Amino acid sequence: MSGDRDGPVAGVLADRSALNAFWAAHRRLRTVRGGPMPGSLGRVRIIAVLAVFIVVLAAVLLVSMVLAAGARRRRHALQTAARWAVRHYAIPGRGHTVVAVALTDADGRIHNEHVVARIPDGAQDWQRDFIAARQEAEERAFHLNSDRPPIEG
Repeated sequence: MSGDRDGPVAGVLADRSALNAFWAAHRRLRTVRGGPMPGSLGRVRIIAVLAVFIVVLAAVLLVSMVLAAGARRRRHALQTAARWAVRHYAIPGRGHTVVAVALTDADGRIHNEHVVARIPDGAQDWQRDFIAARQEAEERAFHLNSDRPPIEG
């Protein structure tokens, strides 16, 4: 039997014991400080979490910049396409009618307004004052629109 151990099996057993000795030494080295070796899995996890956080933050910033730029372009296009138009309205409880020209976009939003006249509800010749203010407002709207770019479409 001792002859069997001296043959090819002895080499395998010797290799196995050397391998076991290597792994035992490796485990001892890993736990020398009572924790993982420097540069171990703990640091890798922190770096991975930070990398994921940076990628997500960059994606969120990119998406918000794209959305903000689109909204800015749309708002600019609406203001460019807006036209001055005559507008009149009464303010409840104030007792007068306002005649104005307003810069109104296609959505009906008013971007600017110039008041032409405030006509008291009890004015002696309310209709004449209203017609004169409306005519003045139409002239202003015409001249203000002449400075705006032409409507494409």
